[in-house]
Amino acid sequence: MGPIKLTEREQKLWDQVYACRSKVGDGKSIRASIEPAYQLARSLLRRKAIPEMRWRYFVDPTLNVGLKKSRKEVFEENGTRGDAILRHPHFHKYLRYFILGPDLPSQTIAAFCALVRDCKPVTSGDQQLFCDLARRQVRSGRLGRRSAAEEFYKLALELQLHDDMSRAVRDCVMKMRIP
Repeated sequence: MGPIKLTEREQKLWDQVYACRSKVGDGKSIRASIEPAYQLARSLLRRKAIPEMRWRYFVDPTLNVGLKKSRKEVFEENGTRGDAILRHPHFHKYLRYFILGPDLPSQTIAAFCALVRDCKPVTSGDQQLFCDLARRQVRSGRLGRRSAAEEFYKLALELQLHDDMSRAVRDCVMKMRIP
């Protein structure tokens, strides 16, 4: 859980990717980030540094809600295969997830971790508690419903909640009506 440990070389590559990607709307910056992102992804894959669940999120079709193919298969269906996937600008968001984990406030992640500890062992009867917590966090943190739903899904998966319960948490956030 949380960010993965990068080697010194990987950190330098990540710094290049992050600096380039932070310039929104600048095509030149995005193009400049492609090679360092590719090298970083190759390094992480070579040393098997990507946490199993984060990789599974990318390659397992059952974890891509609403589609019958994995996120990797979506790239392939669109004509991008092999190492070309790692060079694709849309791969950057997955690389970010591989490295940093779910994009939620630290207090939200801590609250979810505490609930997992309090419920141990987590059972299907606890599902409503996780849904309620997610909704409260979305409202109090003024998080965007659509992006928060996917990040809560990732968090629930990483906390080893059952795939169905993780999806239920995602779905309850997606169904929220936020003023």
